[in-house]
Amino acid sequence: MNNRKHQSKLAILAESISALRTIIWPIIFIFFRGGNSWYIQGLIVVGLLVLSVILGLLNWWFFTYQITPHEISLTRGILVKKQAHIPFERVQTITRTQPIYFQPFHVFKVSIETSGKNDDKLLFNALALNEIENIESLRKQAQTKRHEEQVVNDQEPKIDAQYQINNRELCVYALTSLGSLGTIGVAVAILTNINDLLPNNFQNQFNHWINSQTVASYAMLIAIAVFVGFIGAFLRLYNRYFQFTIKRTAAQLFLSRGLLTKQNVQLRMSRIQAVHYEQSLLRRLVGLMSVSVLLASSVSNEEVDKQTSIMPVVKEDDTDPVLKQFLPDYQFGRPQKAPMVEKAIFYQLRYVFFINCAIIAFVSVVYTLFKTLTHIQMPYDFAIMSGVFFVLLVYSLASAYAKIAMQAISVDENYMIIQIAMGFTKNIYFIPREKIQSFSTTQTIFMVNKNGQHFNVIIRDGDGRRQVSLRYLDQAALDKITNWLVDVK
Repeated sequence: MNNRKHQSKLAILAESISALRTIIWPIIFIFFRGGNSWYIQGLIVVGLLVLSVILGLLNWWFFTYQITPHEISLTRGILVKKQAHIPFERVQTITRTQPIYFQPFHVFKVSIETSGKNDDKLLFNALALNEIENIESLRKQAQTKRHEEQVVNDQEPKIDAQYQINNRELCVYALTSLGSLGTIGVAVAILTNINDLLPNNFQNQFNHWINSQTVASYAMLIAIAVFVGFIGAFLRLYNRYFQFTIKRTAAQLFLSRGLLTKQNVQLRMSRIQAVHYEQSLLRRLVGLMSVSVLLASSVSNEEVDKQTSIMPVVKEDDTDPVLKQFLPDYQFGRPQKAPMVEKAIFYQLRYVFFINCAIIAFVSVVYTLFKTLTHIQMPYDFAIMSGVFFVLLVYSLASAYAKIAMQAISVDENYMIIQIAMGFTKNIYFIPREKIQSFSTTQTIFMVNKNGQHFNVIIRDGDGRRQVSLRYLDQAALDKITNWLVDVK
């Protein structure tokens, strides 16, 4: 008997949008650059849109799945059939994402992961809520220990801890984000690409308008762009983490968030590789901290973050006691200042200074050759480049100073705590010893007489790895740390 099912018909929309993303640039190119008439161009564009719908329909039709008490399986592919089978007892994470256009129909995009390998995951574009709840129920039953089977089946699981983001703190978190710079960069890139595709008369009019503006007009345009980027970054973060809630039930964490696009994540605490505190300079001034966890995961797409935020924003003083409720086995606290060689800050500043000098020399030579070969002279080029180089050099040296000054490390029986600085952002990692993938030490010829070494710790991060590094550590103190790492009891 064939019990295989199709996804909700809204999956056709999701598949069509996915196909449309693949052909969107050919559509834009044909629309603006085609040598045919507007009527022919319109027909081609409509034909490509219809093609995306047909592909979406075919992908939906050839995507079937089956749920048994022990496993979930699916078959997909139009020309090449692919099958996947995942037992419920191996399921590690179930992630539900609900775009705003899915909310009236109570369907979700669903990602089901197991071991973290790229082939061990199932992706559904549109599953009904009752099907998702059935999958979650079967997974819970399959992963229930024998002594827990005596619990009444219809009894609600006990929530051991719960935390919801404070709306005021979320607003401060969004306001202190520098994501507006990225938003402005994306907008400039899009405008540049679209401008290149526009007809020549549009390009000429646009360039003429830009060239005719005064300095005050340029300043006003830049101010408007910064303001729009700032508002865009604020709305993006506020929409992402609106009503963020985390719950712990036994060894499972349940995360929910989102205003327009809602997301729900269930994950096993055993998948956590490390806990990561992050605090930018602005958030240090307002006393806020962000907490995330590094997971062993096969996810490498935009739908799910490899580094999962479990507390996007929390008061700095409350971080440890609140987080202890959700991860009771972890040892939290602040590490001790790293044991570094004498003049470690001087060595780091000297290293960064020479690197910057080499970069400045290389850029200057390239620019001089370009100017000589093309005879193009930028007005006030020497003054502008000198100013840019000076600002970058000062920033690099200040960042290098913070990097060494903020280094810290502590180890206890089962955990390593490392504090580093990236730019002026403070990062603290709480790493269980058994989750450390590997470590290494490096020593240049200039550090031999100073008995100093660099220390690198490798931990799993999504489908890749993350390296946490400390520089210019005292060799004798570092030997004690490495002995702690290899001395597994």
